[in-house]
Amino acid sequence: MRLALLADIHANSEALQAVLAHLDGQGGADRLLVLGDIALAGPAPEEVVALLAEREAVAVCGNVDRFLLDTEWEQFEPADEEQRADRELCLWALERLGDTGREWLRGLPDQQQLELCGRLLLLVHGSPRAIGDLVLPDTPEEALREMMEGVSADLILSGHTHTPLDRHWGGKRLLNPGAVGIPRGQEATARYALLTAAGEWPVDFHVVPYDVERTIERLLAARRPYRLWVVESLRQAAYVPLTTLE
Repeated sequence: MRLALLADIHANSEALQAVLAHLDGQGGADRLLVLGDIALAGPAPEEVVALLAEREAVAVCGNVDRFLLDTEWEQFEPADEEQRADRELCLWALERLGDTGREWLRGLPDQQQLELCGRLLLLVHGSPRAIGDLVLPDTPEEALREMMEGVSADLILSGHTHTPLDRHWGGKRLLNPGAVGIPRGQEATARYALLTAAGEWPVDFHVVPYDVERTIERLLAARRPYRLWVVESLRQAAYVPLTTLE
């Protein structure tokens, strides 16, 4: 059994389409597992959700998805310019998602457990403890112990950091495929991983080129908040501090 691991798509449909085409070229996967942050930041939330629904993806919510869904943005009264930009961006994304897209996204849990080929998998966005936790190659042992307390799963699959990870800790394996939509490390690429549920459960991390300029063109044309920040994040393929609400 082959499992495709995707995370942090962030409404970037060009990147997702490139990943799915590459996956099909590798022979496809039996399950498509999506580890949160699906529908906010990029220019095409509705296209991303439609592609994942069509593929019957098994998915969990990310912190950015929760940010989009957990506030009644129509009634929200912003206290400053940043909150005004948040409201405008979320209303823009919700309108494009429509009823079908919003319903699909609202149906996603924060965590999901799967038992496959004799092993228990836990899908999260940050960590089993909290949706916003960072699980990194250098996360201290004590911090991991607190994040994993009470977890019986053999494999913990997560996203959020936008950084690939294959780490063994406490008899568990921690995997992160890296980001599809806003990568770290190499411009104009999207990342995902293929996990084979057999033997030692080998994982292959893939870096897929795509037309990032098309995504940037669509962002600039949208005239919605944070577009310049997302463009700079895509161009640098790195964490970029927020310096503009445009």
